[in-house]
Amino acid sequence: MNSLDRYLLRQCITPLFMILLVTTAVVWMTQSLQRIEIIVEYGQGLWTFLFLSLLIIPSLLAIIIPFALFGAVVYALHRLHSDSEIAVMFAAGVSRWRLSAPLLAISVVAALATFYVNVDLMPRCYRVLKLSVAEIRADFANSLIRSGEFVNVSDGLTVYVDDTRGENQYVGLLINDYRNADKREIYMAERAILQDTDAGTMLLLKDGNLQTEASYTGKIDIIRFDDWALNLSAFGNGPGELQLELTERYLGELLNPDMSKHYDRTYAGKLIAEGHGRIASPLYALAYVLVALYTLIGGAYTRRGYFLRVAVAGAAVFGLRIAGFVAQGAAGESGMIALIYAPPLIAIVTLTILLYAPGTIRFMRPKEAA
Repeated sequence: MNSLDRYLLRQCITPLFMILLVTTAVVWMTQSLQRIEIIVEYGQGLWTFLFLSLLIIPSLLAIIIPFALFGAVVYALHRLHSDSEIAVMFAAGVSRWRLSAPLLAISVVAALATFYVNVDLMPRCYRVLKLSVAEIRADFANSLIRSGEFVNVSDGLTVYVDDTRGENQYVGLLINDYRNADKREIYMAERAILQDTDAGTMLLLKDGNLQTEASYTGKIDIIRFDDWALNLSAFGNGPGELQLELTERYLGELLNPDMSKHYDRTYAGKLIAEGHGRIASPLYALAYVLVALYTLIGGAYTRRGYFLRVAVAGAAVFGLRIAGFVAQGAAGESGMIALIYAPPLIAIVTLTILLYAPGTIRFMRPKEAA
């Protein structure tokens, strides 16, 4: 690595980290607001909120890194153009390849970082996030039973307590359980006591009734009771019962769905497409850098500025990524996995030829600099 390489790297690395830091912070703040329910609804503290919010950062990095790299390369090259440094380099005999090699090296490092995030860091953090949220929701004593509030514990489960009397004693309890579409259950009791037993956390209901409604008949059955023991673990999901979503699965679990499980059989195409999408997404880092290079050093020199070229490059980058998402969705439905790799690979091959071997595509040969 000579002085020219080090100089070009410095011109790119500093804006890269600045753009990456600012963009990640802004997007993280907007996404972390979705976790505010942990404080509001489940009575957790600020540190829990911050911990859960930080776990979503890897999923943001997988998308932000290639875009941040594109912005950094555009900024660096535009600055070099503004100071006429690129014109001096070309006049001194520096080739396009020599000028772009350090920037392409950064794109390879960014691609490797994105690949690591996709295959290990992101699913690892999402699993910790899901387990942590499940444990919080399972803590019924703190997060479920709060006097005077209707609390949505999970989808299809609402709990209300009129008042608390002493430690773990409640008055006026209502539990509305409609998670099962075929059978809705409503527990009502005048009093209730929360106790920890060997069988799990039990809610002992006193003087109440259980109303069961079958959706297919509309008939309501009412069972009145003096005492009823309700196992709260039946309303929660233990760690072993959690259904892993796409973002929570490692690469091997995506590429090789477990056909013995209903979810995997139903969404096998989407699982496999997601796995290949994670493999293909690092390629966008290289494709974006090539777009920036072709935009700012691949065309004829101009004294009128490069705003229009940069705008076109930005539109091309966003269009390329959208094409990738569309291709992944189509591949999940049709099974044509090659569609996932097509957008970045076509862009890489085409731009490489246009930059370094323009004579092979004669009708698109760039004009010589004046």
